[in-house]
Amino acid sequence: MSGNQLPLETFPAWTLLHDVNFTKVSLREMEKKGFGLVTRGESLEGDVLLEIPGELVLSAEAVDDYAKVDQHFKQLLEACGSQSRTRKILLYLLNHLVLSTRSATSSQRGASTPWTEYIKYLPRPIPVPTMWSDKEQDLLRGSSLESALSAKMAVLGSEFEELRETSSEIPYWNALLWEKDTIQLQDWILIDAWYRSRCLELPRAGDSMVPALDMANHAHNPTAFYEEDYDGVIRLRVKPGRILTMGEEVTISYGEAKPAAEMLFSYGFIDADSSKHEMKLQLDPLPDDPLGKAKTHIFGKPRTLKLFKAERGFDWDCAFAFLACLNEEDGLDFRVLQDNQGDRQLKLFWQDEDVTERAEDFGSLIQNHPLCAVFTLRVCSVLKEKIASQLESLQSAANAIDVRSYGDREADCVGSAQLLREIETAVLEGSQDALEKQVRLAEMRR
Repeated sequence: MSGNQLPLETFPAWTLLHDVNFTKVSLREMEKKGFGLVTRGESLEGDVLLEIPGELVLSAEAVDDYAKVDQHFKQLLEACGSQSRTRKILLYLLNHLVLSTRSATSSQRGASTPWTEYIKYLPRPIPVPTMWSDKEQDLLRGSSLESALSAKMAVLGSEFEELRETSSEIPYWNALLWEKDTIQLQDWILIDAWYRSRCLELPRAGDSMVPALDMANHAHNPTAFYEEDYDGVIRLRVKPGRILTMGEEVTISYGEAKPAAEMLFSYGFIDADSSKHEMKLQLDPLPDDPLGKAKTHIFGKPRTLKLFKAERGFDWDCAFAFLACLNEEDGLDFRVLQDNQGDRQLKLFWQDEDVTERAEDFGSLIQNHPLCAVFTLRVCSVLKEKIASQLESLQSAANAIDVRSYGDREADCVGSAQLLREIETAVLEGSQDALEKQVRLAEMRR
């Protein structure tokens, strides 16, 4: 479906109608950035550049308020997503995407809001990897994004099928969404991309989408910052210590510095200046470990290996690695015990002490053990092998991909994927060197 887009030349009329005050900025097409905000004259530090009424902010609270005036949407919200802040906003966007395609006289038309029209100004497609073609996604082979993207696509597909199954039982929504296949999976992927790429964290409203403000581009050293007033009004101001000249781009920070893979995943670009030299991999239990499934169950959290650049070189963090490298002869034990309610629970013991609630703390639990150096050596060896395997996959994929087969329309994807590979190769090689030093040190202490 996706709906029709309105030309941005008509956007000033929308802002005038809804009291969005472009005090000292205007919208302009930026080279290689799409559209952005630029100053209309000199602006001093603290000057208000843009002001958005609080009632335009799309937050979880705003969705709840909308459900009070649209009973059909309330049915959908209660059936499909009333417990999740993110899901609420996604369903709101879905509803307004459908509304934006209906005529004013349609019998299947819910309560309109400013977002009914604003959604027509949102870009499509979004350059995030979930919206890349299969050929473009193939550029990410061997990177940390390969498995993350595969998992995300599976989740999006599952969410869409769950939405179809649940909402098709509601006559109004079945007729609106499914009888004529009005909504497709690609629409749900687009809505998710809109939210991830344009969501901002507000002090009071929390994670929200803010019309007009979301047209400001990101920069490592932004020229402006946004604030939320006590009455919900959002203001964009010139940063302290900055003076902006006429025609200068107004940029904001999308949040704390993120790893390159996360930036590409969420925003569709990598800021080489501000992205962290960091990557995350999933560490699986050792393939021949008979306790592997029990360890995964008791750990209960993502088994993340985080590699990052610290002040004195590369380092790592992986709570699961310590649990993964211990076994029964070391003093690790799993027992099935009955609780006070009569239910049977899997418990984890270390040296005959119940440490079920401390499955993430084995880096500390082993410190006073006589074989601590041996355990540490095991961990370093396993992580070193994991990194070597990932590095080999990354390099093999890079050699196998023929970038010449990609056209001009795919150039941005090619460039982003190449930059991601370069950054992650540097992280993997630096982490590999650091672990080799840790292995030598552990061998000396053994």
